[in-house]
Amino acid sequence: AALVYLRRRRALPPARRARIAVVGCGGWAQGWHLPNISNRPDAQLVALVDPADDPGAGGCLHGRVESMSDLAARYGVPRYKTLQALLEERRDELDGVLVAAPHGHHCSLGLAVLEAGLHLLLEKPMCADVGEARALAAAAAASPQLALLVNNTANWQPGFLEARKAVRQGVLGEVRSVSCVFAAPLGWLFEGADHVRWSRSEGSMRGNGFGWGQLSHTFAWVFGVTGLTPATVFAAAVHSESTGADIHDALTLTCTNGAVIAVCGAGTAPDAGFKVVANWVFGTRGMLHYGGLAGSDAAAP
Repeated sequence: AALVYLRRRRALPPARRARIAVVGCGGWAQGWHLPNISNRPDAQLVALVDPADDPGAGGCLHGRVESMSDLAARYGVPRYKTLQALLEERRDELDGVLVAAPHGHHCSLGLAVLEAGLHLLLEKPMCADVGEARALAAAAAASPQLALLVNNTANWQPGFLEARKAVRQGVLGEVRSVSCVFAAPLGWLFEGADHVRWSRSEGSMRGNGFGWGQLSHTFAWVFGVTGLTPATVFAAAVHSESTGADIHDALTLTCTNGAVIAVCGAGTAPDAGFKVVANWVFGTRGMLHYGGLAGSDAAAP
């Protein structure tokens, strides 16, 4: 799949805050994106976009999601039902758009943002299929003054930057293999009746579940650190009997340089308050380990 990383090509004048609209105002946006943008001294929330008057929880903030009218009043910004309506009325008041809508809509929304000449931050996973991801990447490449970013959060951490630097500077030699395990206590999300956006296929999607929602982080880390290009993929999954979502995954990839990648994911690990991350990179001159325990996304079952 096409993956796009940090590409800040145009700096804003230091005296002006970045003017941001958020498209998709469910639980994830309400719990993280909206408070973060509104509390940043270098950013300004300009507008909210969601077709639903009462957005879904989206896997977060179960039972505490506000209506669009309450959100607009809380943040003191206008609400729109469509991105098109926002762009028609306030295009010149924006610098960028954060898209946190369901991933089946990422491509169409993202293309509209880029075509409007605005910076784009997409929630993960990037798109619903490889063709859509490539279309977005091509649109961004055609406008190099714009940033196309994907919110794979591990790729913004100091540990990622150090691992990437070590590999890219040749400390490990040529990368020959990568082995990763990612386990998370997210049965409530992928097997919960209230979170169908993370278990049901929509549009061009082929499946849904832990691979989309969590292993996308692992693959963004692997390709971001190593620069490897996948050539072939074999994947197998265990699916939830209640929702059909993939909840355990195993994948083997070969790369264009002959390297191999093995990834295992477990989406219904026991909830001990954390996720388990273990990534190993093996090269001709050394190896690198990146891992530990990440905070669990606590939520009501």
